[in-house]
Amino acid sequence: MYQRLSSVLLIILLVAFSASGLQNNWVKIEPLGGGFSVMIPSVPKEQNKIDETYSSHSLSAVTPSTVYIVEYGDYAPSIHLDVPGELAANRDNFVKSVEGKLISSKEINLDGHPGLEFTAENSQASMKSRVYVIGNRVFTLAVAVLNGKSDTENVDRFFGSFAFVKSE
Repeated sequence: MYQRLSSVLLIILLVAFSASGLQNNWVKIEPLGGGFSVMIPSVPKEQNKIDETYSSHSLSAVTPSTVYIVEYGDYAPSIHLDVPGELAANRDNFVKSVEGKLISSKEINLDGHPGLEFTAENSQASMKSRVYVIGNRVFTLAVAVLNGKSDTENVDRFFGSFAFVKSE
């Protein structure tokens, strides 16, 4: 099964880079039932997409130079994921959807949960993403920084703040 979030990511990136600059007021988000918390530079915009086999929830925030995205989605219980395959497919679909070039990719782990971190670039931006899988839920964090800009401190803050939490 391949991750369906890539098309949503592309739409968010295109809209976000055409938007005017927003204020930078970091907020902690912890969506009810999301299973995670993260700091993001402004109140995020939310998009949801649901079909028979997959439901996704996307939250995004934009600064003048950077787009921040966190997504989580669930496959239907009848679908059994090949975790390494899902992580790689998510990476490959993301890079393809932004018409990018993969720069680096490495396996990661957070609280015992497998993940993949990768960087990519295209003609507009440099991107960094982390993807994790827990059961049938896929978590994706992505940042795109406009070419010619630098936002290392905020990008590190975003990725460093992500944590899994127990859902009620």
